[in-house]
Amino acid sequence: MKLLLALAAAAFASAPAATTMQVKGRHIYTAAGERVVLRGINEMFSISRDPTGSWVMAEIAKTGANSVRIFALADTPAQRLDALIGNAVANGMIPIPECHSATGKWEKLQTCVDYWTRPEVAAVIKRHEKWVLLNIANEAGATVPADDFRQGYRSAISQIRAAGIRTPLVIDGAGWGQEYKILLDSWKDLNAHDPLGSVIVSAHSYWIGTEAERMNHYRYIIDKVARESIPFILGEGPTPSGYDCTASPYRWAMGKLQKAEIGWLAWSWGLLPNGDCRKENRYDMTEGGMFGRWKTEAGRDLAISHPASIRATSRRPCSIPKAGRNCVRPSPSADRRRGR
Repeated sequence: MKLLLALAAAAFASAPAATTMQVKGRHIYTAAGERVVLRGINEMFSISRDPTGSWVMAEIAKTGANSVRIFALADTPAQRLDALIGNAVANGMIPIPECHSATGKWEKLQTCVDYWTRPEVAAVIKRHEKWVLLNIANEAGATVPADDFRQGYRSAISQIRAAGIRTPLVIDGAGWGQEYKILLDSWKDLNAHDPLGSVIVSAHSYWIGTEAERMNHYRYIIDKVARESIPFILGEGPTPSGYDCTASPYRWAMGKLQKAEIGWLAWSWGLLPNGDCRKENRYDMTEGGMFGRWKTEAGRDLAISHPASIRATSRRPCSIPKAGRNCVRPSPSADRRRGR
């Protein structure tokens, strides 16, 4: 571990600043200094009929999304990953590639780390490092003790940085993405362990219980993130239901997250239908991945119709292709220093 940290520190000692996305306080900035609140969508590209996003990226972009979380597996070819990331950026969206091979399996975290550090895959991430936010592993682990969680991700950070990857790193909660208390409590330690101090934490909103109990999960996160200035995103959510397929207060959550300036990424676009909740409170937003062919009311709400929808609230950085008229320009340096 010490050797990996030394290698990582040496690799970045003389590296130029601001060539990647940046984390300042609890907010995310582009290399050009534009503060971006993520408003985006997930899609299972790697196992879909459009595995490079050759046309679906453009359909997702019609919502005005400024980001897209890209499902990949540990056997996704580097060339395909390269095309996916390139197509996201070409359509005005910040790419967030994630490794789905560790979903619910803590012992598979290293499988995802091995994927990102493969020379040909690391080369892809470096080639697109201006825009990439690297989500190390989707929902790694079911029940994971706090010490194991921290140690596992310290090791992952060290290995990824030793491979020369400079992008911000996104870390999911365990508990199939839903365990956010250990995640939030671990951020300070994990960020201090990162030679670049560029760690973002992410939870997924499949919580069950009464409506009040589900609301309280959001309230806890919003309060702690604001109070402790933790860079946090909702990597999957706000979801229209919990994992038990019973309705969740996603509309209420959209408004609260907008007010708190917390990023979120809807699950999922619908090119590849979800295996869960296919009838009631389903997660699919569209039929066949086509914009406007809304499969559910929730899909329409999240994308375009709610006052806090992606279309209503997303702003792209002016420095990305197809930024649009209402793009975000660089913030004053003093604002960035304060993390506002």
